[in-house]
Amino acid sequence: MSANKSRENYILQVMNKGFERAAQSFSQFIEAPVTLTSTQFVLARRDEDVTFLSEEKGNVYVLITQIIGEFAGRSYLIFTLEECEGIFRAVSKNKPGMSDSLKEPLLLEIDNIISASVIAELADSLMAEVYGDVPSLQILPASALEDIVGKDVDHERPSSVIFAKTTFCFDGHQQITPQFIWKISTQVFDIIPVDRLSV
Repeated sequence: MSANKSRENYILQVMNKGFERAAQSFSQFIEAPVTLTSTQFVLARRDEDVTFLSEEKGNVYVLITQIIGEFAGRSYLIFTLEECEGIFRAVSKNKPGMSDSLKEPLLLEIDNIISASVIAELADSLMAEVYGDVPSLQILPASALEDIVGKDVDHERPSSVIFAKTTFCFDGHQQITPQFIWKISTQVFDIIPVDRLSV
């Protein structure tokens, strides 16, 4: 296995552990079992390659978290309207009395849980000081996703784009499959401790 491939595989494995940690935190938050049933990854080494974005219809909810610290990056957690409604139903079941006005704060809290879990896993595994900034929420046409992700290109600091499609299963039946896009500085591959890499 090439050195580059080994480093890429390591980062993807770490991120998957972060998703597993997120499912556990998610379970505690909604007071119902949440399991991670699958995660599909595609890693693109070119900033401009964001054509992997799936073509959803209608509006999508995009939660954006800036990664700050020893390496830079940004995560985009993308839910369809149907997925948002599914999450709200799952949470409402165990938290009666929730009003529609709490939907957006709920999504922001979920992004905090999921993004923080992955960032914490990266920080622990890379022995790096990184954290996530306060997330922001945008509601926009799905057709605008490529522009949103593409416009954040920083040509002075090359980054890799990691596309993750993660399926969370709520209480054994309700499935939510958000798109999770991570733009991470290629510097992340250079700070992997050598003893963590397989030969």
